[in-house]
Amino acid sequence: MGISLSYLIPKIYLTEILILGIVLLTPWQKIKNKLFPILLLGFLLTLLPSLFFTSFPLISWVRFGELSFWLLFSFWLSQNLTKSLKNKLISFLGWGVVWVTLLAFFQLFFQHSLFGYWFLGEPYLTPSLGGVATGSFFGREILLPYGTFPHPNVMGGVLSVLAVWFGAKKRWGFFSFAVLGTIISFSQMAWLSLALGLLGIFLSRRVFPIVSLNFNDLWQSPSVQRRLDLLVSFWEMVKSAPFWGVGLGNFTKVLPAFGVPAGLLLFLQPVHNIFALIAAESGILALGAFLLLWFFAFRRAGEKKDYLLTISLSQIVLLGFFDHYLYTLPQGLFILSLVWGLVFSKERLLDSEA
Repeated sequence: MGISLSYLIPKIYLTEILILGIVLLTPWQKIKNKLFPILLLGFLLTLLPSLFFTSFPLISWVRFGELSFWLLFSFWLSQNLTKSLKNKLISFLGWGVVWVTLLAFFQLFFQHSLFGYWFLGEPYLTPSLGGVATGSFFGREILLPYGTFPHPNVMGGVLSVLAVWFGAKKRWGFFSFAVLGTIISFSQMAWLSLALGLLGIFLSRRVFPIVSLNFNDLWQSPSVQRRLDLLVSFWEMVKSAPFWGVGLGNFTKVLPAFGVPAGLLLFLQPVHNIFALIAAESGILALGAFLLLWFFAFRRAGEKKDYLLTISLSQIVLLGFFDHYLYTLPQGLFILSLVWGLVFSKERLLDSEA
């Protein structure tokens, strides 16, 4: 349609370069768990048909390379995780959360970006810029903070998972920043993810403040209606190509042919459900392989009696049912591959003495 879409632009991120260096330069251990690489390889193989039955081969192959990279990182982590590395990982993630939350807080306070896109990926934000996420605060429209994420929902979702980790490990400083970042994201799904995660950890009679939602207003909101419209388009795509999909990474490209969500603004985004997105782009066999990965991930977490990772998996499934970033954006792919890698490693995320 002559419109430049981020999802159809080949790109590489600094994070991916750094992690690739770690994966390539670190000595690999002998494969300890053969099930996980078989599951990962099986999923990648089911994506192959969607690389050939696609109207935009370039972006399909770039997406395949990106997904292969993140799954390789997940496998590397599952093979190389030690107790020492796990503790360092928690600390590094904690300081990253502190930085992102401080940046987001001041974005919210000043109502614009502090440095601009050139500084470690901070988006350029100003209230006059079209398409910037806004929210209502005591009847006043405000610009929502992004931190260094592509959208407040992504920031809130990732921080809601990490907040539960910090709380379980009693890293209260990091926990406080993660909770603050989740709250000021104004993402209702992130709030729900955080609340359910905390309830899952403590399993007591403590009462956690959950924001009261007017579900009638929520159902009528443009955000929900757009998600429903995209689900209708997803189903039409599946019916048109049930076994190989419309092409990996091609959802936004073919969306106009299957119905763009109604509204004042043209809304060209992937369907906000990672399971539906995989089925639409790569077919039902790919969806089946993806679901098989989830089944064994939950089973593995149960075998290790690692309830914290079980909670993390549940949070990601919840977030994945209502947004696409866990499959389409590097921050989402990072937290997804990180959790899978931790699940299939020998280490438990929460030590028995913690």
